[in-house]
Amino acid sequence: MAELPMINLYVKWPPMPHTPKYEIHILKRFPSVGAARSGNLTFMVGGVEDEFAAAQELLGCMGSNVVYCGAVGTGQAAKICNNMLLAISMIGTAEAMNLGIRLGLDPKLLAKILNMSSGRCWSSDTYNPVPGVMDGVPSANNYQGGFGTTLMAKDLGLAQDSATSTKSPVLLGSLAHQIYRMMCAKGYSKKDFSSVFQFLREEETF
Repeated sequence: MAELPMINLYVKWPPMPHTPKYEIHILKRFPSVGAARSGNLTFMVGGVEDEFAAAQELLGCMGSNVVYCGAVGTGQAAKICNNMLLAISMIGTAEAMNLGIRLGLDPKLLAKILNMSSGRCWSSDTYNPVPGVMDGVPSANNYQGGFGTTLMAKDLGLAQDSATSTKSPVLLGSLAHQIYRMMCAKGYSKKDFSSVFQFLREEETF
């Protein structure tokens, strides 16, 4: 660490009136100090490219992927695009699993079929939202820990703002935002975002 040059790193989230020199955004499997210690973080960095190398070595100690995205603001753009897609895929996985269970399929069997078929995604094979399908994920612990529903709703709101400002159609992103806002209003705010499965199971009006 003593050999690394002295640098200032500023997290820019959400956009602030005074532009920082760098912005760093983090994607991780399970938000915790342990993720940093095990090097399972992905950093998306926006800022001056010539000076990116100074931060890259340091960030590489905590993450397996350190990606330079471009000018300040592009790290944030990458994160909200990823999280919008994640929310959509989680809702889709929860809907498919819920439908299959109600049609009489065993949830573990259905998950196995999905994960060997074209419906496979991170939400189905690594972070399945159905209790009892996987160990070590929030759905196995009453949706405690993980990435909170409130945080997902916030990121989806940022995606909506960006879509409006760029005139980009995000129909599924908009619907996902509404679903997560509704979840927050109905007591899911402190649960992991994969609790959308529980939300769908309990909302018979759908």
